[in-house]
Order: sequence, then C-alpha cells, then structure tokens
Amino acid sequence: MKSQQVIIDSRVTHIRELKTENARLRAENASLRTAIDELSSHLSLAILAAEDLNTLAPSGRLVIWDGWNLILGATKIAHNPKELMSRAKKYLADNPDDKVWIVFDGPTENSFVEGNMRVSYTGGTGMHRADKLICDYLRMARFRGLLSRIEVRTEDKDFMREVKRIFTAGYCAHSGIMV
Repeated sequence: MKSQQVIIDSRVTHIRELKTENARLRAENASLRTAIDELSSHLSLAILAAEDLNTLAPSGRLVIWDGWNLILGATKIAHNPKELMSRAKKYLADNPDDKVWIVFDGPTENSFVEGNMRVSYTGGTGMHRADKLICDYLRMARFRGLLSRIEVRTEDKDFMREVKRIFTAGYCAHSGIMV
C-alpha cells in the first residue's frame, strides 16, 4: 500500500466520523427543539393554573386530575372526557371551595375554564406529556410552598411514584396526595 492510499483512507475514515457526529448532533438538536416547545407549552398552561392556585378560598384545594389515565386506565372513573368533566362538576358541587384542573394529552395546546374547573390539553407529540406538565407544575408549587393545597388524582402507579417524590422532596414533607 502506498502512502497516498493511506492518506486517502485516513481522510475517508475522518469524513465517516464527521458524518456520524453530524447525524448525532442533528438528532440531539431535534430532541432539544422538542423539549423547548414542550416547556414553552407547559409554561403557559402552568401560569394559568398558578392563578387558580392563587385565587383558592382559604380552605380550598386544587385537585389535579390525570385526564386520559382516569378514562383509559385500568380503574376507569369515566368513559370519555365529557363524563370526566361531569364528575368534576359533581365533585365541585360537593366541595365548592376547591378547584379541579383536568390535564389531557392532546395534539393542540388548549385550555378552558368552566366555573371552578379548568381543562387543559398539553399540545405536542410524545408520551406522558400530561404527566410531565403536572410534575413541572408541582415543582413550581413546591418552590412557592403551596404543595399542601394540591391533590393529584391518577391511577398510574409510575406517575404517582414521581408525584410522591416531588411532594416529599426538600422541605415539603406533608402533602394531601390521594393514592
């Protein structure tokens, strides 16, 4: 093998390494772009819900419902979003100082309020967007010292484990989590 062929082979190998690194960086960039979009969406929905937490009656609680999990999970409490919202209204009739926030995964970010009930759709794509939104919101409430005024309802054991971890982290050891 001549020295010129060694140099060419070395350059070809280097170009292959650069292409591989370029592909890895493109994938990382796409992942980061998705994360930024998700955080932007979460921020606006969480700000709306933070206002709900700020305007609670002194004895009231913000009860967050994991929407699709309560409809599609093993222990269904409703068969569709309309029925879940009806159950939330019944809960609110029995607990007028409380507010209910139902969070659904959905392709388009959206939120609406009906009395003391807020319904939010996360927007975006991917798994567990509602779970991520709720956890981000709980972390914000923990930093503000307001976790004791929040309750989370879900049948998702993995998600509830993460919720419990957030409630017990740092200085907020007492919570009103319903399991």
